[in-house]
Amino acid sequence: MGAAGYAQPTSYGNFKVSEQEIIYQKVFPLDSITPGKLEAFYKTLPYVTGLKAVDGGVEFVVNDLVIDYKKFQFTQVNTPSIIQTGRYSGSVEVAAKDGKYRITFQRIQVTGDIGYKKILEKDNLTSYACKNNGTVLAQDWCRPNMLGLLDQAFTDKLQYMEPKKKKNDDW
Repeated sequence: MGAAGYAQPTSYGNFKVSEQEIIYQKVFPLDSITPGKLEAFYKTLPYVTGLKAVDGGVEFVVNDLVIDYKKFQFTQVNTPSIIQTGRYSGSVEVAAKDGKYRITFQRIQVTGDIGYKKILEKDNLTSYACKNNGTVLAQDWCRPNMLGLLDQAFTDKLQYMEPKKKKNDDW
């Protein structure tokens, strides 16, 4: 018999369960965004490979993204080992439309130490962060220091930044 009235989470922050996998998806408002600007920006990131322009945006692969938990004011004691040691990889699509752009990070894989085992080969994050065959999020991942911290880190690493203006020394 199921627990009556107990809602099983299917989203947390910018993570959600979609077609039996956990994905990160976030929309950012930015009036001046164009597919060309997206392509130029993501080309500069060291953890981006296989960048290609697609209709309305770009697609690429992220390899071994490391979470800087201290940057987000988390201590080592309060940060689970899979966040501290984890390296995250997957497929990213960034699309621009009507003064905004959307980042979708999917097929997310992880290596690292989850406490009860060491994940040495890239394995699907869905296997750890979801249950019931990838239809709901695992309760123990729905915390500020788990998916909450991953959410902040993915946003920090993948959010478009305008190029810094060069000083005009031409006088």
